Amino acid sequence: MQHASGQTTDERFQKVDNYRDEAGLAVRQGLYAYKTPDYDLPGVVISRLAGRPKRVLDVGCGNGRYTTRLRESFPGAEVIGVDLAPGILESVPEPTVAADVADLPFEDGSADVVLAMHMLYHVPDIAAALDELQRVLAPGGVLFISTLASDDKVEYEPLWQEAARAVLGTELRLPRSVLIERFSLEIAESMVTERFGSVELHDLPGVIELPEPGPLMAAFRSEEDFFALSPGDFGRLMDEIERRLEARFAGGGVLRITSRSGILECRDAKR
Repeated sequence: MQHASGQTTDERFQKVDNYRDEAGLAVRQGLYAYKTPDYDLPGVVISRLAGRPKRVLDVGCGNGRYTTRLRESFPGAEVIGVDLAPGILESVPEPTVAADVADLPFEDGSADVVLAMHMLYHVPDIAAALDELQRVLAPGGVLFISTLASDDKVEYEPLWQEAARAVLGTELRLPRSVLIERFSLEIAESMVTERFGSVELHDLPGVIELPEPGPLMAAFRSEEDFFALSPGDFGRLMDEIERRLEARFAGGGVLRITSRSGILECRDAKR
């Protein structure tokens, strides 16, 4: 694994405990096993690629979900997993590079395909990151960006807020709310339209139906390092949320959670 210098992305979301390895991310991804319809997200990207790309950059690759599939589909291509957190790259076979999206160690126009999947909402200067992604994209290349829509998982907010008021006596902003506020699907589409002549939205609406609280509680607990709470306060908050969820499930049925994200396919970069 190579390391690049000049890290400029805010490390709060990128290098806390749950990004030192793939465990926290994998837990949160596990919620989508309960989503219908069941989208093959890497397959959406792969289906939109014609010909044989020579170099693909998966920027913010995390545990390599897209990287692995792209290597399988295009064995002749150089598919590089790029992430700011070196720890999470340990689960991704090389070639990988630890680098910041705002300071990519690649030449201008050197990648036929660039991915930035569910990561740009972490970046302090999103416009600068988009400029950098556009810089490394070859003429005629394609950039894929994914993020959450403004109505994604809206059921989370009252659950957390009511529990936080009951236990902590305060309001508590969720990481999801902060990230969507910064780079929702709607904001993302507007920003990339300014930079690309062709932008196609692949809308991915659905519903997560949970038969019991376990998967959701595991996902919540995996986000502890995203909050400025003491371990004791976070533990009490989790206990309260779990109590409320268990009461919700006591009557049977499922918990339905709105799930909506999208992939933006960007071509014809405006240089």
